[in-house]
Amino acid sequence: MKFKLSHYNIVTDSLSDEQSESTKRVLFATRTAKSMVITNRLYDKLQREAWDELAPNDFDKLLAIEAIVPQSEVEVKTIIERNQAKIKDDKSLYQVIQPTAMCQLGCGYCGQKHSKNQIGEIASERILERVESKFAFKEYNHLSIAWFGSEPLVGLAQIRDLTPKFKEMAQRHNCTYDSKVVTNGLSLKEHIFVELVKKHGVTKIEVTLDGTAEYHDARRHTKAGLSTFNLIFKNLLDIFNRPDFKTLGCTISIRCNVDERNSMSVVPLIEFLAAHNLQDKIEYFYVAPIHSWGNEAHLLSHEKEEFAKNEIDWILAQYQNGFRPGFLPGIKPVVCLSVTPDSEVFDAFGNVFDCTETPYVDVYANTEYVLGNVHNGLSTISKHRPLLSFNDEVANNEYPCSTCKMLPVCGGGCPKSWREGIVACPSNKFNIKEKLMLFYALKKKGVEALAQVYE
Repeated sequence: MKFKLSHYNIVTDSLSDEQSESTKRVLFATRTAKSMVITNRLYDKLQREAWDELAPNDFDKLLAIEAIVPQSEVEVKTIIERNQAKIKDDKSLYQVIQPTAMCQLGCGYCGQKHSKNQIGEIASERILERVESKFAFKEYNHLSIAWFGSEPLVGLAQIRDLTPKFKEMAQRHNCTYDSKVVTNGLSLKEHIFVELVKKHGVTKIEVTLDGTAEYHDARRHTKAGLSTFNLIFKNLLDIFNRPDFKTLGCTISIRCNVDERNSMSVVPLIEFLAAHNLQDKIEYFYVAPIHSWGNEAHLLSHEKEEFAKNEIDWILAQYQNGFRPGFLPGIKPVVCLSVTPDSEVFDAFGNVFDCTETPYVDVYANTEYVLGNVHNGLSTISKHRPLLSFNDEVANNEYPCSTCKMLPVCGGGCPKSWREGIVACPSNKFNIKEKLMLFYALKKKGVEALAQVYE
């Protein structure tokens, strides 16, 4: 069989190795998300595809991580087929429920239109019926519910009502069950946290803090303009400081949304979290650029290259303060629920969507993103999923993803953004080499040496 160097390889510039007095590089095979340190001499052989000059051990390693592939292989076809196979073979049924259209906050970048509406009894019954119907077409072994925007904990009564019914459904179909909550944290009191975990099967919670109090409160205040940071952080401390926090089995992650107005507060927030000894309690901390909610909020975000550069500083700041974030992305065959035929989003009005970014946003009302409404009968819900064909579109060269080396580890990014003409590439595309070099430094010299880079 003849071979070729895979298109899906990222290789750093030369790195000095003081111990061996040689220069090396880090090769990252995105097809498998595996890395390998190689010498410049080996790199030269790879560039020339001089396979007969490779030591058998090196060749076998490179073949195993798919840095080398059969010459006849059409690689993008392989990647797309793997992604589609993963979607087809997935035995987990994932549904997003938005129990209320209400949120206490008035975030300036949010494009949702909030109201006091909540899922009613009839809508609840029909949503349950809709989810139940999916078991007739595929055998699942797990049911996962995400309680999501506007602010799901305002709809706690609906969570209390629906959870035992979802649990019973899962049990009846011999499925395990779990759920997660994405919350602003204002209503996440300690006793609510315990209830969510012990009664409602919540195993993951994500809370947003947009920097330290000064910056967060300027963005994520209540609709009446009242500050929220201290209340949210007190809730988190009460939970994190429980003696049984780790044994309860629910992780809490912190997300920081940034644009040009608050990016300078990321490092102070990391230092603030570290000062409260939360390094081993926060599951992970990550920074996300503000995106479009149909309202051009993304126009205030940093250019992708600038965000990627800042992200390196934020990672180093985490290490300097005792956090241990990951450097390298993993394989991402399923980019989001929009590319899966069985996942759906239900809002408080009974509307059904295939994307979490479209409910309560006026721009998307009366568009193909609204698949239907459970009040009109389940048979009226459209079988057409506007974003379901994304992988096929990538395969047909309709987006730059088709030729991008990062496709296996990003899945193509947000399908809706590409449809709207917004470049959806993640930061990894622009800083992967820097992350590989940090990865090498960490492995070679340890955490302390890496942390010093930030000082």
